[in-house]
Amino acid sequence: MTTFVGIDFGTTNTALGLASDDGPGAGEVRLAALPGPDGGRVSTWRTVLYFDPDGSVAAGAPAIRRYVDAEGEGRLIQSIKSHLASASFTRTMIHGRNWTLELLVAAFLRGLRDGAGVPLGDRAVIGRPVRYWGAGDDSDDARAVARMRAALAAAGFTDVVFEFEPIAAALRYAAGLDHQELLLVADFGGGTSDFSLVRVGPGVAPGDASAILATGGLAVGGDTFDARIIDARVAPAFGRDTSYRDAFGAVTAVPAWLFARLRRWHHLSFLKDADTLRLLDRLEQGALAPERVARLVRVVKEDLGLPLHQAVERSKQRLSVEPSADLRCDELDLALAVRRSDFQGWINEELEAIDAVVTGVLARAGVGPGDVDSVFATGGSSLVPSVRQRLARRFGQDKLAGGEELTSVAWGLAARARQIFGSRGP
Repeated sequence: MTTFVGIDFGTTNTALGLASDDGPGAGEVRLAALPGPDGGRVSTWRTVLYFDPDGSVAAGAPAIRRYVDAEGEGRLIQSIKSHLASASFTRTMIHGRNWTLELLVAAFLRGLRDGAGVPLGDRAVIGRPVRYWGAGDDSDDARAVARMRAALAAAGFTDVVFEFEPIAAALRYAAGLDHQELLLVADFGGGTSDFSLVRVGPGVAPGDASAILATGGLAVGGDTFDARIIDARVAPAFGRDTSYRDAFGAVTAVPAWLFARLRRWHHLSFLKDADTLRLLDRLEQGALAPERVARLVRVVKEDLGLPLHQAVERSKQRLSVEPSADLRCDELDLALAVRRSDFQGWINEELEAIDAVVTGVLARAGVGPGDVDSVFATGGSSLVPSVRQRLARRFGQDKLAGGEELTSVAWGLAARARQIFGSRGP
């Protein structure tokens, strides 16, 4: 039986779609059941890598399990996708070995291959955002694609096609249609939000470029919303806007750049270097708010970024169904209250930017909100009430559709892989 592979490699979460064309389950598109953190099976993995001091590497849920079992030993790396467009990030030292960004991504993809439970071969359709996070121009975006292609090849995927993630989500939506529609796909990822206006339904071939009327994207996603919670509630509890007494007795502000790193997984992962650790020692010794600064020191030295960001994300998710939530991280003795009304205010700038991109997509296609038949909102942040309210206000509540928020892209990528590679033969 031939298996066609679609990889939704995300900033925060990754899913693997599989499609078949013969044998049992012919025509089926499904998600790979990946090893979970508790020995079970899951449909998505956190996009993380864990490096054990002995040199071994684990990816996804097994990486998190090993990190927890190691009680702070080793090193956990998150959000590696967010570095793909960056010219400044080329490599990092982990346990005495230089790792290029391509090797880090390849290590995760090899873990994904090993966890799939079925042979994946060398062909795949890989999802990509309309523009990669941090890409200021086309050359940055091209750098991200080239790095991703090199990482895929190193992981054994040598015949690769890139597809826009919102287009893949449109394929998932269109699978159940018996009529044609003008569809706006709103794909809210961890690092980016992407929008595509496409014609879908019977008679529209997958991959038909003429069916794509317009696309647009921006570097705003779930991680950005998490960062706003960290800025407003977490950073003050870690010593932001406090001072310390230096070796000469002068009172100096705790450096603000530390808190800029705190707000992003992919920056926090790389704080554990010798210079920063020496600075943290000085801060701890002279802190005028010692309990707060102690949390900052611990989150870096004990590599507690994962439980911290999980706590932030849990509070954000809770705010999707409740007017308030507790942000609790027992590892850092942290318990904070967060209100939905405050959260909506913190992310207002991002919501305005999202609105502007949607306006641009409609303008480039030459259509108005009334011409759009449906809006398919996917990705974890599509569940944030203020995000959905903005879409409903523009297009109407009855046009909003959703479901399978974390896996619809992987499903569509696998269906696209079958359409592309199935026509080529073995």
